[in-house]
Amino acid sequence: MDKIIFGDNQFFGVNHMSEQTSIKQSQKFKSADDIFKTLEYVNDIGIKSFMFTTHDQLEPVLERIKNDSRFNDFKLIPCMPYAHKYGNAMVELGIFEAINKFTPGNKLMAGLKGVGSLITSDPVPIMELLVDSEMKLLKGMNVEAIFLQNIVTDLLIGLGLTNVLYEFSRYTEKKYGVKAGFFTMNHVKLHNILVNDLGMVNPMICSDINKIGFRMNPTQKDVEAVLDKHDSYNIAMSILASGAINPAEAVKYVGSLKGVDSVLFGASSPAHILQTKELLEDAMSRQNS
Repeated sequence: MDKIIFGDNQFFGVNHMSEQTSIKQSQKFKSADDIFKTLEYVNDIGIKSFMFTTHDQLEPVLERIKNDSRFNDFKLIPCMPYAHKYGNAMVELGIFEAINKFTPGNKLMAGLKGVGSLITSDPVPIMELLVDSEMKLLKGMNVEAIFLQNIVTDLLIGLGLTNVLYEFSRYTEKKYGVKAGFFTMNHVKLHNILVNDLGMVNPMICSDINKIGFRMNPTQKDVEAVLDKHDSYNIAMSILASGAINPAEAVKYVGSLKGVDSVLFGASSPAHILQTKELLEDAMSRQNS
């Protein structure tokens, strides 16, 4: 996986420190054209990996990428499920129509599969159903990995359904030929479950890693200790702590951690994107020397 990965938070006004910044970002990226232009720039300067939630607003953007030869070597890393999409569909359409809307192929059989999963309290068929539904949009595209959103990862951990994490990994590799990854708000707990309990080899984990310990759970020191083991592939996100840390300081800290393999970042202006890319390239080249 590339050392530098571009993310999509800024496209949807996600900022965990400032509501005002969130509003400005959402106003800046009102259309698919606004988002596509930023990804054009990202691709042009040599960032070749894009990690994103399966948000409805990205559908026309992905279609344009698919049909543009300039993006032939551009790698996509979807993060699923986009929970709001399913929640809204359930409210607006009801459970059966929601299943019909999102399930690929034979809708009747897929719907029965999902309902049967609910009846038997087996979430694995539901998981497979949702993965297939999300992947419809990316058919024929250059998908490098499939990540499970933290809202689901951490919920499964809380419910004691950690076997679903294993089944998610097994299913993505078997069905789509790519490795699974996991977002989490508790890096240490997830790491211990994947590596120690489930016996997964070098699982991919994406979590908040930054100089001030913003959303590093259970503590910054505990996360750093697990990173030192380097028996998982670790992707650092929120390295700027939603703007609380300047890029130079943020990158210097992440670059000092030997267990950080890749960095996921988002920025809304070409200048900030280029600045962060150049800082990361310098820090991570020194990290490996």
